[in-house]
Amino acid sequence: MELMRSGFAGAPRGFLALVAGGAELGRATVVTRPSGGVVMCFFSDPSGGADRLRVLPSLPRPDLARDPARTGLGVTADLDLIARVFGLNTAQIAEICGPVTRPTVYAWRDGAAPRPAKLARIHMLRRAALDWERSGFGVPGTAMTAPVIYEKSLFDLLRADPLDLAAIQFAGGRLAMEREMAARRTFADPFR
Repeated sequence: MELMRSGFAGAPRGFLALVAGGAELGRATVVTRPSGGVVMCFFSDPSGGADRLRVLPSLPRPDLARDPARTGLGVTADLDLIARVFGLNTAQIAEICGPVTRPTVYAWRDGAAPRPAKLARIHMLRRAALDWERSGFGVPGTAMTAPVIYEKSLFDLLRADPLDLAAIQFAGGRLAMEREMAARRTFADPFR
């Protein structure tokens, strides 16, 4: 399959449409978000010609697959996860989420709905926390403020806008490697 054209024509605002085709496959249009992930797929119906497209169900996006009526509960769980994984207090959570004030974070935990931009930021921080936890890096502790990448600390990476998930993951790997190298290992002598 070869890429025939790419652009914004025929795609909703904020999306990118890629049209690909081949002799054996017909034609396919994939609409994606700039942040990644396929949102909609269109395939040509071989019985109806190349210009008649049928819509297949869109793929779910994990960060948007939440029930909007439960926004407050989801935000509370997300903030708790972020605080637990990175070992942050409420003031630090407020700083990486916005910056916003501590009373705002308390209001979110009590069920108030954040603005869409802040909600998107919280979901990205949640994703970073889940990646961190799945990698088994552990709570950073005092390493949170130590320079890790280009004189930036993990806390600086969490405050950055836009959030760079790859840099945060790299910082976790580097901190884990430093922790492993700092641990003194004593090996048993197998010949005794």
